[in-house]
Amino acid sequence: MATDPLFLAQLAANGLSVGFGYALAAIGLALIFGILGQVNFAHGELYMVAAFVLFWAMQALGLPYVLAALVVIAAMAGFGALLAQLVIVPNLDRGFESIVLGTLAVGIILQNAVRLGFGATPLDISAPLQAVSFDIGGVLLFGQRLLVGAAFLVAFAGLWAFLRFSEIGRAMRAMAQNREACLMVGIDGRRVARWTAALAAALVGLAGVVIAPLFDLYPNMGTEVVIKSFAVVIIGGMGNVWGAAVAGIALGLAESYAGGLGSAGIRDAIAFAVMIAMLLARPQGLFGRSVRV
Repeated sequence: MATDPLFLAQLAANGLSVGFGYALAAIGLALIFGILGQVNFAHGELYMVAAFVLFWAMQALGLPYVLAALVVIAAMAGFGALLAQLVIVPNLDRGFESIVLGTLAVGIILQNAVRLGFGATPLDISAPLQAVSFDIGGVLLFGQRLLVGAAFLVAFAGLWAFLRFSEIGRAMRAMAQNREACLMVGIDGRRVARWTAALAAALVGLAGVVIAPLFDLYPNMGTEVVIKSFAVVIIGGMGNVWGAAVAGIALGLAESYAGGLGSAGIRDAIAFAVMIAMLLARPQGLFGRSVRV
């Protein structure tokens, strides 16, 4: 069965759906490092908060999924800007560890706040496309996972256009290349930081609203997300958004084939095995370079 072309095609379809999710969750992390040279250790908790706010908006407010998702993404963008104003901007000129500790503290606060507000019992969001599936030549494609792939493609195309054609996007790219030169020509680094954090939070919020309905919700659900996101960003190249996208998709495919042709244990370990090998053989990652976005 392992060599059956139909089985291999199904593994590829499954791997792509998982890989798109990894890439969508990781590009915000790569964006912050690429532009600001900083690591947001609250990244996983932002994903978790987005999922729980979606649950609250649908259950308590009775909003339909699409409207609730849009509200959550907008709210996450605002929260990202607030996070930048309170934690990132005041520490831009301080040591790297200041923002690491600050965002780590925010992540712990968010996780415990959600545990206090929603409890530790796993919750469930009804996936809007849960019952939708397509059979294409014997390969099953599931609706909610197709939504994850579509969300990634739309978000990545929108991010590419934003970075290249908007004024603030060009300022963000300039900051990624040379922060000191940007300050000399009058680009406001604090404004760029706020926009960067808001955009990264909106992206991980989008990941939360499309991926979370596939799984249970619990307060420390962001831990696995941030660990996998770090692995993806390191493999693709720290701060390289294109590298994070490619690495996320490749990792999803690798895990699918490892699990289908090997065992679940191999599948779960492959991300970290590849990450360690990459750090040893090519520390800058697959696509690491001086201009990162």
